Amino acid sequence: MLADLTKSPVGAAIYAALAELERLAALLPLAPGLADRMGVAEVIAQRHERYRELLGRFGEAGDPQSAMAAAAPALDDARRRVESTDWWEALAATLLGAALTDELFEILVGGPSGVAVAAEPERAGEASVGVDANVDEPWATRRLRAALAEDAVLAARIAMWGRRLVGEAIVLAREFGGERYPELADKLAVSHARRLENLGLAG
Repeated sequence: MLADLTKSPVGAAIYAALAELERLAALLPLAPGLADRMGVAEVIAQRHERYRELLGRFGEAGDPQSAMAAAAPALDDARRRVESTDWWEALAATLLGAALTDELFEILVGGPSGVAVAAEPERAGEASVGVDANVDEPWATRRLRAALAEDAVLAARIAMWGRRLVGEAIVLAREFGGERYPELADKLAVSHARRLENLGLAG
């Protein structure tokens, strides 16, 4: 039963989706313009669909609320350690941090085929990983890439922020991945480097 799985990756996956909705809600008032507010609102709608999809996939297996509660402390601690301080860090967390947790838990619990990274175009001959294909964020990718290209100081800061995000994702891989931790850490580091490259940043 789901309720018997202490700190289960299933509970963690659902809780991570809920926590991402909270992070996006906090991002909305930081948006510098109407177009950005509209973009955040669209991502919130897509992320809500992801949350509902996870509940639908696993909710009937037991008690999702108990499994989520067991997983919550580790996820909340990781989130607090990378609390964003401004719009750009929060936007990067939406792209990079969310993609990392999506990828981690889709590997651990299994997910639908056709998984794609929001901040990275598919490459011929490579399996796509990361954010569910239904949770695409082209607006956020374009917005952040353009800003980084224009401001070298911001680019350096977000590159450093990205290293903190992947570090916390690797902590979660150790928490929930068990014996798969080394494999998971390697996968997360490689795909994160690709996302940074796609944003014009060095890994």
